[in-house]
Amino acid sequence: MTDRLRTTAGIVPGLSAMLGAGMLIAISPAAAAAGTWLLAGAVIAFLAALCSAFSTSDQSRRFMGMGGGYLYSRLQLGVLPGRMAGSTVLVGRIVAGAAIAGTFGAYVVPQYPVTAAIVVSLIAAVADAFGVRPSRGVATAVLVVTLVGMALFVAVAFAIAPPQPLPLPADVEGTNDLGGLLSSAGLLFFGFLGFEYVTSSSEQEYSARQLHVAVPVIMVGTLAVTVAVGGAALHQLGGPRLALSPAPLMDALAAADAQSLQPLMAGVAGIATLYGLLMAIGSIRRTLSAMAEFSDVPPALAIVGSRGVSAPAAGLSGAAVAVAAGLLNPPQAIGVAACLLLFYYAFTNASARLLLPAERAWPRRAACFGLGFSVLIGMNMAVKYLAVVVLVMVVGCVAGAITSRYARK
Repeated sequence: MTDRLRTTAGIVPGLSAMLGAGMLIAISPAAAAAGTWLLAGAVIAFLAALCSAFSTSDQSRRFMGMGGGYLYSRLQLGVLPGRMAGSTVLVGRIVAGAAIAGTFGAYVVPQYPVTAAIVVSLIAAVADAFGVRPSRGVATAVLVVTLVGMALFVAVAFAIAPPQPLPLPADVEGTNDLGGLLSSAGLLFFGFLGFEYVTSSSEQEYSARQLHVAVPVIMVGTLAVTVAVGGAALHQLGGPRLALSPAPLMDALAAADAQSLQPLMAGVAGIATLYGLLMAIGSIRRTLSAMAEFSDVPPALAIVGSRGVSAPAAGLSGAAVAVAAGLLNPPQAIGVAACLLLFYYAFTNASARLLLPAERAWPRRAACFGLGFSVLIGMNMAVKYLAVVVLVMVVGCVAGAITSRYARK
């Protein structure tokens, strides 16, 4: 029994970190892109994320220390690719944090969603700076609450016959469009982010045996929940209504005449997003600290205080998330974050291809497929998101070169 518990140790924190804003909000822009094809898009996003999880788990055991794909890309591919990977993951995680905070506002404080998102971002940053770390018991409680809430939503949504759809023009957002399949996959890729809390964790090391169980389970589990929740929301709202919804699970409950369950869903969303936001702030802080070790950002951000964290990095992380939450609504933030992180994982998979056979727990072809999926899906995202990726890479490389030069003086 002890061995079994050790083997599955990564499942609870992995699923707790992954089930949140991706289900609560991302299904809306995915429906706008592809209609009911979003369910197939979820499968493609799952394949891209699974290959990327394999790559990060292999590299985390080869290159110890925090930094994730930034560290791997810099050591395997060189300084410039490392800076590109670092800039995309840093900004991507900041915007992902803004999406999570915005989801909290949309579900818990819908009257003042932006204010709530900013406030909760700053609270999470303060908690992280003081060394607050959710225990395994808290992670388990969050996972149980989230799964029960999602199961109740799915049961209610499928139990009630949906209202008759209104006639709509053929070109309205949310109608079935196979051409938007890869775009919807990119948006739903956001829902699979968080696996690096297991595959590339600097706070808890997992053995190859644990990862061989935990990674497939958390990825398949996330896919199952995403498809179930997305299918239930589509059943009640249809593609066009789902595409316009700022809080799709709330609107689906209203359509099913289950408004009495909306406070419960708000509570579930609040718990899931608060946990996810605290994890996101910590991830941004660790990325900043890793980049500071190589002077790609000011080295002062790597200085660890008495509580075991860099308080300046935590404060900067929270402030950046709060600013992004004030500028972008959750669907916009999800699109930007997903596109940035798809290209980050393209670098991560590219560097994983260079590992020797003895350094692998997963086949080399997983990294090759991960690279292909990341680039293919990323290049099919909206042009405005691709423009952000290019801008972030250019600014990140220039800023990193300037910071490194002054750090050597």
